[in-house]
Amino acid sequence: MRYYILGLCLLVVNGLTCASTIISIEDFGLKPNTGVDTRPFLKKALRACQGRNDIVLVFPKGRYDFYPDKSNENDVLKRPATLGIHLKGLNKFTLDGGGSEFVFHGKMEIAHIEDCDSLTMRNFSVDWDRPFISQGEIIGSTDSYLDIKIDKEAYPYEVVDGKVYFIGEDWKLPVMTMYSTLYNKETKEIAYNSLGDIFEKPVEEISEGVLRFHGKPAIQVEPYTTIVSLFHVRYFATGIGVTNSRNILWKDIKMYHSLSNGFWGYRTENITMDNASVVVNDAKGRYFSSVADASHFSECGGTIRVLNCAHTGQADDFINVHGTSVKIIGRVNQNTVMAPVEGKGSGRSVQIGDEYWFIKQPEAQRGEVGVVADKKLSEDGSFYYVSFDKPVPEAIGNGDFMECKTWCAAVEIRNCKIQKRHRARGILVTTPKKVVIEDNYFSTAGTAILIEGDFDYWYESGANTDVTIRNNTFDNCLTSGNRDGSRSQWGEAVITITPSHIPSTVDMEPYHKNIRIVDNRFYVFDVPLVRAVSTRGLYFMNNQIIKTFDYRPYTWQKVSFLLDGCRDVKIRNNSWDKRYTERSVAVEHMRLSDVQTDANDHFVIKELKGIDTHMQW
Repeated sequence: MRYYILGLCLLVVNGLTCASTIISIEDFGLKPNTGVDTRPFLKKALRACQGRNDIVLVFPKGRYDFYPDKSNENDVLKRPATLGIHLKGLNKFTLDGGGSEFVFHGKMEIAHIEDCDSLTMRNFSVDWDRPFISQGEIIGSTDSYLDIKIDKEAYPYEVVDGKVYFIGEDWKLPVMTMYSTLYNKETKEIAYNSLGDIFEKPVEEISEGVLRFHGKPAIQVEPYTTIVSLFHVRYFATGIGVTNSRNILWKDIKMYHSLSNGFWGYRTENITMDNASVVVNDAKGRYFSSVADASHFSECGGTIRVLNCAHTGQADDFINVHGTSVKIIGRVNQNTVMAPVEGKGSGRSVQIGDEYWFIKQPEAQRGEVGVVADKKLSEDGSFYYVSFDKPVPEAIGNGDFMECKTWCAAVEIRNCKIQKRHRARGILVTTPKKVVIEDNYFSTAGTAILIEGDFDYWYESGANTDVTIRNNTFDNCLTSGNRDGSRSQWGEAVITITPSHIPSTVDMEPYHKNIRIVDNRFYVFDVPLVRAVSTRGLYFMNNQIIKTFDYRPYTWQKVSFLLDGCRDVKIRNNSWDKRYTERSVAVEHMRLSDVQTDANDHFVIKELKGIDTHMQW
């Protein structure tokens, strides 16, 4: 393979200066703005980079198209996604888009990084000409129908036998009820509430570009004020993903669309996102961006840094960082347990050599540690035999859990904007390593920060031990939070700490530890500040609370702090707006002495007994 070196550049990495070789994609026959498939040319270029260090592959500025492999499968839902950019086994490598547009077509995964070290992707945008989301404006809403006006050129469709099918590039799909999100037409912010199952009702085209869904919407919407996004897929294909790698940097990237989580990482050490954002393509008049979370990281290591990001339009959370709880469904002998193959809490991620904590229910405390020595599939394929280097504690058995100790990441999130222009919550984080959330601006639709750790639904572990939430602004968050306590809604307070572990007595040890909420500014239109369950060492100190009247209060939590099974709680040295008059703490499975407040703040502390304050799936 012959390739041409355009030049040398000097990079500073970790304080060291090194020479890098610059290679252009044009040297492999690809020019911008031609509309041809980028993938064959990119594969040639990447082959030339294999086995070499300090390579920068550049794209002269322009548009580059990526097309999926042809398939004999007519059903797009069953087709495998085509991988656009495959970066494997590269060290000290940079892909520099040069400010280009990478445009994808059909069912595709944008990029996947595996087995790489010190890899950077930077300076490009990503979009689809025809995304897997459509949108329309609500122009009529009654008890018997909903009228939606569609731009048929941007979002073509056809109505067949009372059902609408939206048409894309080699695909035709109906509307999914889940995730169809409402936006304020003027502000592009989330307008809370669901239309229910109206998109499953009979539909007709009453005039060109106007669809009438016959049925009663779950809510009434004032015509010409609201845009609805119409989802056709869910968790369809990852955006930019990384596995089994280390020292990854995503910088100066705009991702206008992806078919699942925008940025995704698994078992990778040290990931940095710097001005790499999932954003709405406002130039195309859109209100949506990705199909799921802007970023999601599971069982990673080192430190995950998220800097200078401002995601908008995604159909789920700003970021989620977590480990995984593995269900134990039985014991075989003193060294071996069984874990399921399928479903949440499965043993698929378990690898030989990993360390695992053993966790006993209902205490939910990390116990002894074992190293995985062997893993085998059962004869019927329904579960794994997981063997350890030493005896599993005698008390561990069916119904208990394992949590991976080897793969836990520290987290730093700084100087980000987490706004009301996306569905659901802001930051989700559960990890035993150090977490710093600092200098950010929150104006979320749901809870701004959610700390969970569950053994009953997603099985996303684990207990936090060191969290600092400092010097952030929380500006009218929770406009789309919990109205009645259902967990399918988006949070009970501005900061919500709700692991599935709930202490049953005043002496039971909590799940989370050391969560400090200090030196922040809370602009609040409603009462709830913090909802916390099963936390030892919860400090709400040196914060400013400013009352606003920008939205109507509505939440079901009617106290400032709703606490269950927490210990060593300090609410001290805060500055309270005189107009914020509901200074109250409600506790359950706690002693009143577990909470310390300033005497001159006149807090009311009351004990709840026999009241179900827990959300259920």
